[in-house]
Amino acid sequence: MKIINKLFSVGIVLVAALLTTSRVAFVAQPPMLESAEADNEIVSTRNQVRVGQRILKYTAQAGRLPILNNETGEVHGNMFFISYKLDRLSSEPKRPLMFLWNGGPGANSSLLHLSAFGPKRLKSNDDPTGPPECECELEDNQMTWLDQADLVFVDPIGTGFSRPTRVEYGAEFYSTLGDIASVAEFVRVFLTRFDDWDAPLFLTGESYGVWRAAGVAEALAQRNMKVAGVILISGGVGAGSVVSDDMRTALFVPTRTAAAFFHKKLSPELQKDLSTTRKQSEVWAQTVYGPALANRDNKLSDAERQAIRAQLARFTGLDVSLVDPKTLIVARQQFAEQLLRDRKEVLARFDTRLTATRENSPRPGRNLAVLKYLRTTLQFKTDLPYQGIEDGFLPNSGGRPFSVGNRWDYNQGPPPAAGAPPSTDAPPGGSQPWLSRAIGLDSSMRALVAAGFYDSLNSCSLNSYLVDQLEPAVKRNITTKCYEGGHMMYESQGARQQLKQDVSNFIRETTAKPQARVENK
Repeated sequence: MKIINKLFSVGIVLVAALLTTSRVAFVAQPPMLESAEADNEIVSTRNQVRVGQRILKYTAQAGRLPILNNETGEVHGNMFFISYKLDRLSSEPKRPLMFLWNGGPGANSSLLHLSAFGPKRLKSNDDPTGPPECECELEDNQMTWLDQADLVFVDPIGTGFSRPTRVEYGAEFYSTLGDIASVAEFVRVFLTRFDDWDAPLFLTGESYGVWRAAGVAEALAQRNMKVAGVILISGGVGAGSVVSDDMRTALFVPTRTAAAFFHKKLSPELQKDLSTTRKQSEVWAQTVYGPALANRDNKLSDAERQAIRAQLARFTGLDVSLVDPKTLIVARQQFAEQLLRDRKEVLARFDTRLTATRENSPRPGRNLAVLKYLRTTLQFKTDLPYQGIEDGFLPNSGGRPFSVGNRWDYNQGPPPAAGAPPSTDAPPGGSQPWLSRAIGLDSSMRALVAAGFYDSLNSCSLNSYLVDQLEPAVKRNITTKCYEGGHMMYESQGARQQLKQDVSNFIRETTAKPQARVENK
């Protein structure tokens, strides 16, 4: 097969072509690597997982791939990954290959890896609202996606064991466009290194990782590298600003209705059935509240304002006095602080069934289990701290690293207009239409958009409404799903099981048609 030779130039121009030999380590304990910068060995181990009555045997690989500057060939970063490939006969076709990452920006992939979709999962009570468990050990993941696709969990530069090779190179990666370019380049290098060009390709991102997944899908499509499907979890659609700010505000009301229902703060007639109540809230938000917000400056009478305030209070469980009579809005943080004020508690950010105190409680047992798995089970030996779990030493910083997220350059578009209120619900500049453009380049590409209706940062209703505003040729390729969970909906067993089923159907339906081969252009 010819290796694709067209190079990436989105944000930064990068290309990697180093070929190193993977070292198989079945029994012997490999020595501690001497140099963090030279630590690019890929370690392979064999394992198996029992899923129901089926035993899945697989090879795990852990290592770092170099990201090179195309002009000089100099290594500017090393990106860490963990891959799982199911055993198959050489005569069998390549299985679907899925790349997965979390968001932040600045988050490693351990949540998607060890709480959600990898072959092993941190043992928990499968109910975020129940008594917390230690999460100190791993168990076979009954809802792993490995039976559907080979999995590659990716830590973008600045997270996990991934690093720029020089401090000054960090800026190349810590931006929206640089991040998209470097992760797209990582995908190309991985496909080249492991000869996976024939595998149907899937991209999965969570939270900010949705922007990365949508952007990488477009970057690959621009270079005639076929992406079969994109799975976007708890980060919106990545299709640009096709919905007005007023309607966006309105369509977050159903998420607050769900939270108020859970905490039994709604009036008796709304407290009977969650599905029915959410639907009523959504219809009102879309047909009455959104249009009213668009006309609130000078076209609403006092009686209309009072009616809007009363209904907003009714669907959020708040006292009407808390609804600003001028803006007619209850901000996200205001809702979080006021719904349970009689209990002197604040709603959690990622799962409004919880309180902020519960959500932010330390999880040292979990962190230790993750580190032990990486260094002992997977046998990836390095002195580097795993960023996001371990803190390494950094001179002149009080001994603590500066957050990648705090250094992030949202260079995907212009910042909010002067005088606009700051948003805590979305990064500045807003999403670009990466996904729409990617589907425009490849009409066979499909997308699955998932959200939890207890997530204060996302809205199932908004996702569905946004997709419906897209061009027919684009929206017919996008499916939206909603789950009874929060931002990390997979932490609830029922939601994790339903998501697994939806993803299984998505992969099967997406790969049912023959996939076009990659050609050099």
